[in-house]
Amino acid sequence: MYEDLTTEEKIRLFEGQGSWNTFDAQGKVPVITMSDGPHGLRKQKESNVSNINESNLATCFPTASAIASTWNVNVLEEMGKALTLEAHSEDVNLILGPGLNIKRSPLCGRNFEYYSEDPYLAGKLASAFVNGIQESGAGACVKHFACNNQEKRRQVSSSIIDERTLHEIYLRAFEIVVKNSKPAAVMASYNKINGVYACQNKMLLTELLRKKWGYKGFVVSDWGACINPSKCLKAGLDLAMPDSHGYFSKQLTKALEDGEITEKELDNANKNVLTTAKKLNESHIDLKVDYIQQHETAVKLAEESIVLLRNRGILPVKSDRVVIIGEFAMNMRIQGAGSSHVNSKEYPNVIQALKNMGVDVFYEPDIHNAVNQVRLAAYKNIPVLFFCGLMDEAEGEGFDRKDLKLPKEQIKILKQICEITDNVVVFNTSGSPVDLSFIGKVKGLVQLYLCGEAAGEACANIIMGKANPSGHLAETFPLKIEDTPCYENFAPDSNSVPYKEGVFTGYRYYETYKVPVAYEFGKGLSYTKFEYSDLKVKLPKVSFKITNTGNYDGAEVPQVYIQNPQITDVRPVKQIRPLKELAGFDKVFLKAGETKAVEITLDDKAFCVWDTSKHDFVKIGGEYSILVGSSVKDIRLQEEVKITGPEITDIISKDELKDFFATAAYEDIHKSGEFTSEDNFIDLSKASLLVRIIKNFFCMIVRFKNRGKSRRDPSVVIALNGIKENPLESLISMSGGKVKPGFIRFLVNVANKTYIKKFTGFFKK
Repeated sequence: MYEDLTTEEKIRLFEGQGSWNTFDAQGKVPVITMSDGPHGLRKQKESNVSNINESNLATCFPTASAIASTWNVNVLEEMGKALTLEAHSEDVNLILGPGLNIKRSPLCGRNFEYYSEDPYLAGKLASAFVNGIQESGAGACVKHFACNNQEKRRQVSSSIIDERTLHEIYLRAFEIVVKNSKPAAVMASYNKINGVYACQNKMLLTELLRKKWGYKGFVVSDWGACINPSKCLKAGLDLAMPDSHGYFSKQLTKALEDGEITEKELDNANKNVLTTAKKLNESHIDLKVDYIQQHETAVKLAEESIVLLRNRGILPVKSDRVVIIGEFAMNMRIQGAGSSHVNSKEYPNVIQALKNMGVDVFYEPDIHNAVNQVRLAAYKNIPVLFFCGLMDEAEGEGFDRKDLKLPKEQIKILKQICEITDNVVVFNTSGSPVDLSFIGKVKGLVQLYLCGEAAGEACANIIMGKANPSGHLAETFPLKIEDTPCYENFAPDSNSVPYKEGVFTGYRYYETYKVPVAYEFGKGLSYTKFEYSDLKVKLPKVSFKITNTGNYDGAEVPQVYIQNPQITDVRPVKQIRPLKELAGFDKVFLKAGETKAVEITLDDKAFCVWDTSKHDFVKIGGEYSILVGSSVKDIRLQEEVKITGPEITDIISKDELKDFFATAAYEDIHKSGEFTSEDNFIDLSKASLLVRIIKNFFCMIVRFKNRGKSRRDPSVVIALNGIKENPLESLISMSGGKVKPGFIRFLVNVANKTYIKKFTGFFKK
């Protein structure tokens, strides 16, 4: 098969054919057909590739931020299997998901596509998802490898990060999935890491991924992320997507002739792709999907994703009548914007779903028209259900949020309701944490996240008690954005993004430095109560019992944390190790009155830190506490253990992180005379009026093609930001070859004023 390829065909195989396929070499080799699919299949025709919202009908399952709240590996595996059924029916071999990036800041616009702020939880959930996909005959592609934790300037920014933080936090989830589930593909991210593009990063793609972790699949670029294909090939990239329409092939041909790349390097990349292609084609199944059954699965997954955060006796609703306020009840947000957008059928919203249950529903989006109904509800003790959340334009791929605030009008409406009654349940719809301080003394709070096409039915089932909420937060809800550990270093107006908070992401920071939060990591309530008892620790096993002491059947999420020995607990002194770290968890269903024994095996990296001298994890000696509870704060059982090993101060020092950032290579935004094709339109336009005019013309074309849509529409914002922020070179492939290499060189020369220098030099002669 491979031996029949010419050198020209081998070079051509390095890049995609069209937007979603690998090169077929005129039928000589098997093809991989790809589709976005973290929470549903987005199969697009080539003619519609520019419109992210036009794709074949598919089931929209809960987004990653929602499904992570299940803390249930069985649910993730079930979702992977369900997705694969639709992949087979659409002749898709490779599903582009899951997303494994850590939630460094709640403001990252793409957080709804990611699981958690904790790498262990993210890795275990993603591993189950990948298993579900691949055991069913398709391939999974884990992304975005690595340190892609913001959307602003995502294709030109450099994540400045120390070695320990990189391995303990931002690579750990990928390591878990690669070693345990062997995904078919790994997608290299857009950004740079310490000045080197992920797609050009040999340490990342070859030394670590292949040699240290033993990875056998293929590495694909994010769409448009391959800059300088010969550098990417040498680093370990196997496939550049999408089709560059000959641009990459010309560069690689010259690089091969000049000896910059070798035929062996090209052969290795090709074989990694073709080996996977052969395997995926052999496991492909022709089938038809039962979409009714798929939707039933979506309902079940959504029910388990919903998180109950406050309940003062108001839920489940006992009344056969409710008042619903807020447009989010009628027009429910089920997913975020971007490449993961799924085109699904319409299903009942929460209003329709409650009416289908026989509930008498009074609905009004605006409090001004509902004052009398709210007063009547207060008089008759009828619950008021208030639906709020982030608008579509607030969170999506290609842009970040500015703050944690919900729209002012929503806050104003709730305050007016609460002036009449506190018999209120707030239902918040968002893909990531928001400021919920405005809810006041309402009796109930439910975090819906983005629960997919079944959001309405699942929510109604929770409201009426047909389902018992069992979701737990996979991320912290801070009180205010200024409290977040990366607040001063997230998405700066710079090409350099310093990760100065180090390993203190999420709860690791809040718990260590005793920073109050709104709702802690791991929190989730139920309609029943659970008691923990009989803790036994025999490392690496931790066993205990859980009893359902309430009146409802329900599921609990027991969590095991390691409390690390601390050097000091004096607040101003920089700690060198988090106070607590998640090391194990489970999801346990119990009938009312039932007791079950639970045994959890701790993470194999529990008690470890990354040793920068050995470039590996090392177990640290000392007195530890094993904590078992229902959240990072709600600890029910505790036992001390002693671990033998070197002292923490022998491995790392308090000044190590500070010293790294003192000597790190920061990247400035280029000025005229320094620009290359790796810079973007925004930066070049600052140096040239002509480039600025051309940039505005390109943006005008995008707006014209999207006429009728608001400028704040996520699909418009993504397209505009892509033009303005992406490296100029990436526009060649992302435009389908319409933007030519010569035009890119022209823009760079104009911004560098090269032509002006030549022109004035001519007259000087």
